Amino acid sequence: MNKVTAKIDNQEFKFWDSIKLSRNIATFDTFAFGAPYEPDNSLLQNSFIPLSFKQIEIFVDDELFTTATILPVDPELSDNNRIAVSGYALPGILNDCSIPFDKYPLEFNNQTLEQIANTIAGFFDLSVVFTENSGAAFERVAIETNKKPFAFLIELAQQRGFLISNTEKGELKFFKASTDLTQSTTLIAGKTPLQSVKAQINPQSFYSSVTGLAAAPYGFEAESVTVENPLLSGVNRPFVYKVTQDLTGADLQKAVKWKAGTMFAAALRYSISVQGWRDENGDLWRPNKFINLTAPRAFVNKETTFLIENVNLNRGQSDTAELSLVLPESRRGEIPKTLPWL
Repeated sequence: MNKVTAKIDNQEFKFWDSIKLSRNIATFDTFAFGAPYEPDNSLLQNSFIPLSFKQIEIFVDDELFTTATILPVDPELSDNNRIAVSGYALPGILNDCSIPFDKYPLEFNNQTLEQIANTIAGFFDLSVVFTENSGAAFERVAIETNKKPFAFLIELAQQRGFLISNTEKGELKFFKASTDLTQSTTLIAGKTPLQSVKAQINPQSFYSSVTGLAAAPYGFEAESVTVENPLLSGVNRPFVYKVTQDLTGADLQKAVKWKAGTMFAAALRYSISVQGWRDENGDLWRPNKFINLTAPRAFVNKETTFLIENVNLNRGQSDTAELSLVLPESRRGEIPKTLPWL
């Protein structure tokens, strides 16, 4: 089994007997541990304090997995005393809290995504990492008082083709979906290490076209962009929505293409289970890499390349990994050229 160590206040804890470590391509790492608990242990009492939001570093075989904030600390005092500890990577605060009220009104004029992200992250003492240039400046965007900063940043990031997650050090990370197919593992149903394949198909999220409507002053016709779905022919299932930001021209087109791409992730994904926590190269399974999957009984009739969207590393009686897979185009603002059963 992989060795998992948690470090809190420079103290190391290695006694976990149930573990779940999660990474997602479009949100923040989470963790959950369970272990026997001795209420009289002063080290445990001082390290795991409810509502203290302590920082924790988690290592897998001495490799830093994530830097996080402890949220629930739940002791269960019974014949079998246990403690459950869970939390999220440091940028998770952006999904919980609001911008400090004294910062409003908060408007950004002719600033890039990186400049905006640095300002917002700075309110929470977070650092920001971009894997490439953040793109053109936004003419004017503003965050409303009732909007969480993560939701606001997601809307802007999508317009520039970026996903948002975190680094192992707890930095706010902006990156694009990988196109490096050398970072892939081939799995075939019925062969080790693949244990199971489950298709998750949601027809109600699949449309023949996606139309985005921009905001328009009273009495003026709203600008619109429509993206057709060539993989649904002969069926009329249109989807129309209002773009929340004030977008026009190329920005509106990018936003609607992104929405059309994410439709495929909402309508079609696969959940697979594999033995162990590491891929064929010995690396921990992680999002933004590829799986070449063949599983005819799950409607993957031919070898199909999927993007790993979510990873759950689980420990029970053994170490296993659950991976959520989507078509790569769904995280690039593109329409797939085919489906796994075609």
